[in-house]
Amino acid sequence: MSDLFQNHAAKSGPVECLGQTFPSDEARREHYLKLLAEKLKDPAFRKIEGFPIGSDEDILALSDPPYYTACPNPFIEDFVKTHGRPYQSAEKYSKEPFTSDVSEGKNDPIYTAHSYHTKVPHKAIMRYILHYTMPGDFVLDGFAGTGMTGVAARLCGDKAVVESLGYRVDQNKNILAPTSDSKGAAWTIFSKLGERHAILNDLSTAATYISHNYNSPIDVDAVDARASDVIRRIETEFGWMFQTLHQPTDDQINLALSEIEASSHPHLTGRIGRINYTVWSDAFSCPECASEIIYWDTAVDKVDYQVKDEFDCPSCGKHLGKKSLDRLFVTQIDPVTGEERRSVKRRPALIHYSVGKSYFTKRPDAADLALIEKIEALPVTRYVPSESIPKGDKTSDPLSVGITRQHHFYTRRNLEVLAAYRDFTRPLSYAFNLTSTAQVASLMYRFRSQNGSLGAGGGPMNGTLYVPSLIKEIPAIKLLKEHIEKTFRMKRLISSRGENVVSTGSMGKLYSVKDASGNHPPAKPGAFGM
Repeated sequence: MSDLFQNHAAKSGPVECLGQTFPSDEARREHYLKLLAEKLKDPAFRKIEGFPIGSDEDILALSDPPYYTACPNPFIEDFVKTHGRPYQSAEKYSKEPFTSDVSEGKNDPIYTAHSYHTKVPHKAIMRYILHYTMPGDFVLDGFAGTGMTGVAARLCGDKAVVESLGYRVDQNKNILAPTSDSKGAAWTIFSKLGERHAILNDLSTAATYISHNYNSPIDVDAVDARASDVIRRIETEFGWMFQTLHQPTDDQINLALSEIEASSHPHLTGRIGRINYTVWSDAFSCPECASEIIYWDTAVDKVDYQVKDEFDCPSCGKHLGKKSLDRLFVTQIDPVTGEERRSVKRRPALIHYSVGKSYFTKRPDAADLALIEKIEALPVTRYVPSESIPKGDKTSDPLSVGITRQHHFYTRRNLEVLAAYRDFTRPLSYAFNLTSTAQVASLMYRFRSQNGSLGAGGGPMNGTLYVPSLIKEIPAIKLLKEHIEKTFRMKRLISSRGENVVSTGSMGKLYSVKDASGNHPPAKPGAFGM
């Protein structure tokens, strides 16, 4: 099971790639990985401006050549030669500037499959590509971000999507736009239905990784089935971490405590609820009496679940605001590094869970607390990212609460699930759902009440690494399942489309793309446009 995508690839049958036929997609991948590995040995190649910081092993693990390389892509020239055509001086190219207003929403399944801070809706980009290019042309996006230009280029061959933009497509695949010229014509031909090829580049490895997953050609149904198998395995191994007793008696709690103590992977008996989220609350100290204050218990109005600006200390009655409180810290041994770690003291304050189709909430009982303690005591057996958090403009907040390494951004049970999903998913170039889940599964997810609805709203704060005092911990299993559904809904919308290539590096030194003075004919004028 750990070779999720490799098993699929080996059984995929013959595939065409850049004019060559391979017995399987895995054979294609192995062939180009060997070529890329040889290229990485060239010192001059690694000195290219914008070459990412990373070992050969890491670059190869992320890459899926020739479609994507986590470094400057040395196969772009082959891609252009395979899909392009020589420039013909007799062909005239003239386009008026595109001047229409463009407005597109951000709720499309393709757009929402993975978040990114500078993402542009693909339908907005399609209008420009259709205006300036024809089927088979190349579109170069040197600052591609998550690759929406590539998605747009491919969907220019989808009749339904093109017509959703307000255009018409006739039986000859001409694309018509509404017009009101002096002749009174209602529709005018301005483009042709058909896929365009995209060359996508970005300096950010994270961006190009996401771009690759948006633009990579895969067998959607086969990979979807494999992903479901991985989720089932994860639920079997980690489902016990996200269970809670429903309205237990004292005897049932005592029985659960015995099970938790006796088993390394306890499965509680009785009516069991599946946790939807857990609210974790920071603990503070009253500046007047030094008693412990659980922020959720004291500062949150339990009627509308809004945080109060001012409240009274439950021990001494002192009128307080959050800024007057002193944070409480605990010192523990980091299970990953084995070092002492000083971090903010937190307590689980509320559990929202489901039994069947019904929802319930509860304060954590003794069994819930014992289960969390059991999880925290488990040895770390899989790789987790543990690099130190550097001091910088956006890192002061996590550092101030004791988050000094990458894995500190997660509760222990979410960390275990994400590590297992990474372990089960090969190659890493297709671990798309891991990166789409990582942020929302972290301690940056804020608990917020929206219009008095418990648990509505919230989410990580955009553009920051803010760690709130009330954290909404959503089970990583639940998040992975949701993101897998989004991913394959997206993939089905753009599957079986044309090929694009993704490169990682500086646009100023885009490797292997030659201008008109090169040794091969240039692409058709106007082909490189975005």
